[in-house]
Amino acid sequence: MKIAVIILTVIFFLITPAFILRLCYVSKFANKIGAVLICYVVGMIFGQIFINDYNANIPDILSTILIPLALPMLLFELNIRSWKKVAGKAFLSMILAVGCLIIAIVVGFYLFRDSIDEANKIGGLLAGVYTGGTPNLASIKAALGVSDEIYIAVNTVDMIICAFYVLFLISFAKKLLGKFLLPFPHKIETPEEINEEKRVIKRLKSWLSYVSFPNVLAAFGVSILIALIGAGIGFGLIKNEAIQMAVIILTITTLAIIASNIKAVKKIRGSFDVGMYLILIFSIAVASMANFDTITKSFLPLMGYITIGVFGTLILHIISCKIFKIDVDTMMVTSAALICSPPFVPVVSAAIKNKEVLMSGLTVGIIGYAVGNYLGVFISYFLGILP
Repeated sequence: MKIAVIILTVIFFLITPAFILRLCYVSKFANKIGAVLICYVVGMIFGQIFINDYNANIPDILSTILIPLALPMLLFELNIRSWKKVAGKAFLSMILAVGCLIIAIVVGFYLFRDSIDEANKIGGLLAGVYTGGTPNLASIKAALGVSDEIYIAVNTVDMIICAFYVLFLISFAKKLLGKFLLPFPHKIETPEEINEEKRVIKRLKSWLSYVSFPNVLAAFGVSILIALIGAGIGFGLIKNEAIQMAVIILTITTLAIIASNIKAVKKIRGSFDVGMYLILIFSIAVASMANFDTITKSFLPLMGYITIGVFGTLILHIISCKIFKIDVDTMMVTSAALICSPPFVPVVSAAIKNKEVLMSGLTVGIIGYAVGNYLGVFISYFLGILP
């Protein structure tokens, strides 16, 4: 009986994301909600009904294993050389946005540290997710040893706040911000830029189109090697248990970025898609361990902290772009790329009717994926030493 329950539980975690992705593909409503949020809801329901003494350890084991495996795959498709193509204004806007984010997180930390448990770790989570995305959030959770309840609460509130943020960007933001910021200096697109733009949009719309069994095996093989090296360095060289996981995650991040420049690794098509599938499994597993009492207790303070993180950063970013004469379109797509991650860049680009900023926004978001783990861990330890 116990073995059967364990096997069925593992099978549920492994195959459920496939059904959720299919649902998002055929249903516009589900697609608007997003696969990650649906995974969290399904995981929480499953955990409350089906997790018992027989299978209670399964989600914990899965969530511990999946991040070191998924993280390298998410970074293999990075193109470091493409970063130099980011226009000067877009790169400056990115730097300003990250600086504004750090200020907002520090301010929120002082306002809410007495009402939120592990406020410095939450600050690290926010720094990572608002520089990169959900993969960074999951990685930093592992690096900092954030409890499952706090992680679920942060992710849930983040999705609520970011829904309002995206709604603002795609509705009247350009008209409003255009009163303060410079207009975008339009240029004529070259055929190369148009083709690259179409290629990226197609890739972002497609989940598993590039994935084949040999590619999956290759991606797993390289990821396992990198994860083992990271674990060896962390557990072998670092004796302080409090920072072991941080060292392991940052080592894996660094090795994955280095591997992304190796031709054989770059030829593994669909590694990002496989990595994101593992993140969805992780999301269901973590959500199944949620403690609703803890989430309810910390919900309102988290709402305040994350609201400051998102909209405080936005306001400061607008002011800094005004000072440094950055146009409204560039400001909006770089903000969307960092706060919401690259997949939202085409959405904002279409809403403001400017395809010329698409590639810059996507590249900024990809850079965010790469640096988010470093920034999140650094901010957490920085907040931890503040008086």
